[in-house]
Amino acid sequence: MSELVRSVGLLSGQQLILMLIGATRTKIVATLLGPGGMGLLAQAVALQDVLRQASLLGAGNGFLKLVAEGAGRDDRSMLERLIPSAFALFGGLALVLGIGCAAGAPWLARLVFHDESRAGLIVIGAAGLIFAVPAALLQRMLAGTLQFRAYTQLAVADALVGLVAMASLVWLLGLTGAVAALVIAEVATVVIGATLVWRRVVRPRSIVLRPAAVDAAIVRRLVRLAGALALTSLTAAGAALVVRGAIIGHFGAEANGYYQVAWQVGQNYLGILGASLWTYGMPKVATKLHDPPAIQALQDEFLRLALAVLAPGIVLLLCARDLWVPLLYTPAFLAAAPMLCWQLGGELIAMLRQSMNISLLPRERLGFLLFQAVFYWAGWAVLALLLLPRLGATAVALAYCAANAAALVVTFAYHHRVLGYRVRADNARLLAVTLPGFAVVVMLASGGNGVTARAVPLALVAGWVAWNRRIYLDAFASLRGRA
Repeated sequence: MSELVRSVGLLSGQQLILMLIGATRTKIVATLLGPGGMGLLAQAVALQDVLRQASLLGAGNGFLKLVAEGAGRDDRSMLERLIPSAFALFGGLALVLGIGCAAGAPWLARLVFHDESRAGLIVIGAAGLIFAVPAALLQRMLAGTLQFRAYTQLAVADALVGLVAMASLVWLLGLTGAVAALVIAEVATVVIGATLVWRRVVRPRSIVLRPAAVDAAIVRRLVRLAGALALTSLTAAGAALVVRGAIIGHFGAEANGYYQVAWQVGQNYLGILGASLWTYGMPKVATKLHDPPAIQALQDEFLRLALAVLAPGIVLLLCARDLWVPLLYTPAFLAAAPMLCWQLGGELIAMLRQSMNISLLPRERLGFLLFQAVFYWAGWAVLALLLLPRLGATAVALAYCAANAAALVVTFAYHHRVLGYRVRADNARLLAVTLPGFAVVVMLASGGNGVTARAVPLALVAGWVAWNRRIYLDAFASLRGRA
């Protein structure tokens, strides 16, 4: 537990810093571009995510797994073949895809933005793809070799460069400048990341990198992992792109800007533990495949931390939304309030599911990994598209919560029956008390401005924290032990 808490503390601290930087960047964009510009920028980011996942064949985490295996065995020869092979494979795909997108920019603009005049945004995104792919690989190299301090430094540097670029270019060039700032951040990540990888990974391990070291066997292994992971990642990124496009098509870019508040806050909040889950948890599992009880213990501790950190925090966010929404965005974005309840509830359920799923990729359970991703993301997209004309953009957040709940049931059934996963007795009691109470408290907090919607939820959360104070005391003791 102590090692996990210390690593999660570092990575979560990084995530909090990124959230503060991101909040500043968001405030600038929201103030200068308004809900409509925010909605278009969110759609441009969603498109870039699809392009990046397509270039990586969804195998970014597969590359992370192989790096963790090689580093864990101190297999220098494997790393010398893996690194140039991955950069050649995925970098070449990024170049081809970027050229193709630039050539078809008008058609893509009609499809994504419902406006051919936005073709310039497609071209900028295609140029950024050439840098986004190596940037992602460099980040995963640091994570796979457990260089979490360097990983944190790179992430923070990337965010700071993005903030400065965004603040400058959005003021000068508007939406076009905002999209261009994303490209500048990727370029900076490549330069800084390459320096950190050289100093923290390549030189200390005496790794010799040669372009001629591209290895056919390594490429085949990456492609094998990519078969399932590409569909998984593309389904996720593609679902977001389609749903956001539908929001724009039905209700305009402003509605997508309002939904961006719920989505962005939810993803950032989930990222407090999510970054630790995949950056620390998944590589850690990859080093303990011979020890199933250790994997189970890691899953149990992440489940416990999710309930201790995310559940109370979501209630606090909902109770204080009249304060932080105008502060982080503008008062116009308070229209997003009805979406927050469902979106944030879905994020907690997603974290419970992901605490189990960190073992799937290291164990190469690719079939179920693909199935649950398609079931979840496609289910969300279909349900959102069905409800959107009747319920407006709030339907997307409602569908997100429902899809996460359904996927959690399916995921637990698989882990329980096939992999022998058992919820520890104290965690089972914690779940039995927390989840029903959380649902009630969130529904109360999502109401109006009266005492029932503010004081009662906060009092209940304070009581829950006091009752489960042992979780927090143990975590603080672990952090003090680090010092």
